[in-house]
Amino acid sequence: MKPKIDLEVGLEFSPQIFIISSKDQKDKLECCDIEPTLYGDFVDVAMLGLPTLQVLMDSGIPILGAVHLSQRFRQLRPLRLDEAIRISGRIIEVNPHPRGSIICCEFKYENEQDQICVEATRSGIIPLGAKEPSNSIFRPKEDLDGFNQISQKILEPSKVASFSKEAGNLIHSDAEVAKKHGFRAPIAAGLMGVHLYREVIARYMGNPECFDMEIWFRRPMFWDDTLSLLTKGKNENINAMHLLGGDGKPTSNCLIHSM
Repeated sequence: MKPKIDLEVGLEFSPQIFIISSKDQKDKLECCDIEPTLYGDFVDVAMLGLPTLQVLMDSGIPILGAVHLSQRFRQLRPLRLDEAIRISGRIIEVNPHPRGSIICCEFKYENEQDQICVEATRSGIIPLGAKEPSNSIFRPKEDLDGFNQISQKILEPSKVASFSKEAGNLIHSDAEVAKKHGFRAPIAAGLMGVHLYREVIARYMGNPECFDMEIWFRRPMFWDDTLSLLTKGKNENINAMHLLGGDGKPTSNCLIHSM
């Protein structure tokens, strides 16, 4: 298949303006069983995931067959709900992979006062490129020593499907499509895990206006999984988290770089 875009370092995506409404955030948080009023009038940074995905798709990067590897959010100041947000981004790294390429992109999110509120980096495997052997992909250790469970979440198929309804990826809602891709059941979007990590920052770490969190996606979260959230450290000193699937293995890891 001929690539729709040239995967070149430095390629800039067309800036876009979008709004995250109070209703949209309420709906997504309810899908994750998170109290919708937890952030007041401000945006949960995990809500930036879908608009970012839209920027990539509009630039010709396909999501069907793509795999989200990592996501980092550096919040400098909170964004407000129901206000215009400007997103700009570019490709900063392209590496080979047997399934296509691994691309790493950086994004900036500005408020109506032209202030940069959030900076983000995102890496993923996409089905475009030379399909060559890849270099090793960095991921944190899975060691659970020193971690303590603080909560559990039981995923519900209807909520998992509803969370990803705009993405157009049936792997989150159609059992037959999931099986064709080698999964026993539909899988939850990795962004649902980001919402759960962000909830910990709000509930256990004083809900700071500024923070730097990075997440690595390792294994699927099935739409009927019972997830266990583990943390290392206490209160404002939490510095690492794991989200375990029903098999007791991490579906993702999160590091808190700074607060």
